[in-house]
Order: sequence, then C-alpha cells, then structure tokens
Amino acid sequence: MLGRALPWLCMLMCFMKLTWACSCYMPRYQNSFCTSEFAIKANVTSAELYFRDGRSLSSYVKESVIPGRHHRLEYNYSIDVLDVFKTTPAFETAENSYVTSDAFDGSCGIVLAVGIEYYMTGYIRNGHMVVASCFTTAPFSELKAGHLEGIQGLYADNCKCRVNELMLGKWRKKRVCLAEWYSPCEEQEAVCVKQKGGKCVWRHIAEEPCLLDEEE
Repeated sequence: MLGRALPWLCMLMCFMKLTWACSCYMPRYQNSFCTSEFAIKANVTSAELYFRDGRSLSSYVKESVIPGRHHRLEYNYSIDVLDVFKTTPAFETAENSYVTSDAFDGSCGIVLAVGIEYYMTGYIRNGHMVVASCFTTAPFSELKAGHLEGIQGLYADNCKCRVNELMLGKWRKKRVCLAEWYSPCEEQEAVCVKQKGGKCVWRHIAEEPCLLDEEE
C-alpha cells in the first residue's frame, strides 16, 4: 500500500514546493522594457544582505550564529547609474543610489555581482528600485544587436507589440511576434515592430537564421 502511495506523495510534495517558487518564466527584453517602470545601465559597486530583523549580514560576522535562509529579506546593491533608457514618474522620485532584490525563497529575487555593469529593468516599491527574475537584468556586455537597438528607442516605439512564445496563444496574433519557447535567439537579432496595417513583425538588426517571420 505504501509503495503505491509513494509516487502520489512525491507529486504532492513537488506541487507544494512549486507553489512557493517564483511563478514567472524567462522574461522577454521587449516585453520587460514596456511593462517596467525603469530601464537603466548601472555599475554595481557593493552588495549587502539584510534579514527580517533589520540587521545586515555584515553585522552578524562577529557572531557564531547567522540566521538561516528563511530569515533573509532582501539584497541591497549600491549602484552608479550610467545611462537611462526608460523613465517614469515613479522612477523620477525614487532613490537611485541602490536597487533591491528579494532574498527569501520563492520571491523571484536575483543575485548581482559587484563590479559588473548591468542592463536592468524593474519596478518601484516604496520609493526604491526593485529588480527581479520576472524582469530582464543582464550584464550589459552580453546584450546583442537586437537588444541594443531596442533599448535605444525601438522598444519604446513599439510597446503595442509583444513577443509571445509559440505555446502561449492568448495574445492576438496581429500584435504578436512569435518566438521559440525559452529561446533568446529572436530578440538577440531583431525587434518586434508594428507595420502600417497594425501587424507586428520581426525587424532584422543582425542576420541569424532563427526568426519565425520578418518585416515585409
């Protein structure tokens, strides 16, 4: 009897674990830019982990016991903003000397490396910039031709278009550029732009053989 029940118990435990996990999949650069409250290039100068009791990790260094993972609250990353690609009223009044990212399990937080220049998109929470795995954040040196052309203006001009995975059919195809599931290839070489008739198609920036459709 126990042998028959074990597979179901394992499935139940996996489901319970997933319900606490971050629920967003790989963000698309264009979608993330259009839905975010800021898009910037910034250099991370320092990092500090804070716990729910308000103390930082560095304040625990001289103590023998450090709180466990479930006591973590957020990472604070001091930054130097090098360029701004998108701004909003919320961003204009936000603290811009650091960004935060949630550090507790299932919170969609991300870890950044000190000394690296990043392209960051995110939202404003209580007057602070927040970065998360549901928005695009990547080392700036890793951005490709399509990304760079997009953040310099093409994304902002085409926010009525959306990049959509083949498996997700809820968006009207007229305003969607299709992309392979979990494939970064399309956005590396192109931007989804709106034509005169209202249809959204991929516009080539660099030549790579991965686009599903293209501008006529």
